[in-house]
Amino acid sequence: MGNPRFNGHSNGSNGHSNGHSNGHSNGHSNGHSNGASLHPPLSDYWKAPTPQQSSNFRGLGKSGQILYGVMLSIPSVQIAKVIASVGADFCWIDQEHTPCSPDLMMQLIQTVIHESGGKTIPVVRVPSKTAFEYMVWCLNAGAGGIVVPHVETEAEIDALVATCRYPPLGHRSVQPFHFIPGVTDTVPEGESVFSVANRNVAIIPQIESLAAVKNADAIMRHKGVDMIMVGARDLRTEMGLFGLTGSEPAYVAANERIISAARANKVPLMAYTPRPEMFRKRVQEGFDALMVSADFATLTLGTLSDLETSKRIAAEHGRGRETC
Repeated sequence: MGNPRFNGHSNGSNGHSNGHSNGHSNGHSNGHSNGASLHPPLSDYWKAPTPQQSSNFRGLGKSGQILYGVMLSIPSVQIAKVIASVGADFCWIDQEHTPCSPDLMMQLIQTVIHESGGKTIPVVRVPSKTAFEYMVWCLNAGAGGIVVPHVETEAEIDALVATCRYPPLGHRSVQPFHFIPGVTDTVPEGESVFSVANRNVAIIPQIESLAAVKNADAIMRHKGVDMIMVGARDLRTEMGLFGLTGSEPAYVAANERIISAARANKVPLMAYTPRPEMFRKRVQEGFDALMVSADFATLTLGTLSDLETSKRIAAEHGRGRETC
């Protein structure tokens, strides 16, 4: 069943007038209007024409379906290969708190694309809202979405659109060493690599401050916004609260303000939900793209569980011991 926030809006229209879509509607007529796409995630429908181009995370976010993501915070090609093999809809790569060299970052993006056959879409959180070079490098490598931390104003979104969209919608520079005529620049008839990129790439500001919450409706009215990520931990920290979630009245009110703005403007929402109860709550709230796992947490908790199980078995056989 489609997300109720998108009922009555076709997938191809991206839920708004979409003045920056070059008049395309994902290349399909999409006769359905109940918000649920006929094309499930991980299908070839959302894939880029070639591995060098960005897959359609922008359209997928508007499909009304829940998207399952895995967070990559350990900058390792081997971990990227593992994440690409598990069948997630997207791999969320962090560059704000766990940065790596631009070269390795581009390798991580390309690894996710190639190891998943293009079906797991790499989405990158860049180091800051002014890290314009990183945005371009990520997109040149094939990222399907750019998550931008600490966005608070429409003017900041203007700058993101200018960086991430090709002319006439923005000023993104053409990568001269990327598209080989007839080899890596394949596109549907009547299109170009530029129109495909403008249609496919999702610009995803993070709302994670009280100023952004106050300005949430204006931020989400901006036609350059394709999805919003809620940075709950930073928001709660600014409010003097601890943890990733809670029931404090001030936080609940801020969270509801964000959700109401998203509903009013038909903007999909993204969040990190490492525990089942958090995932359930975000689903009930109408969130669309959810990171359900993270490499560092899986490694830590999985290892702890294995150690505890082994110690228990050893104790059952009279060979237990104290460990530090």
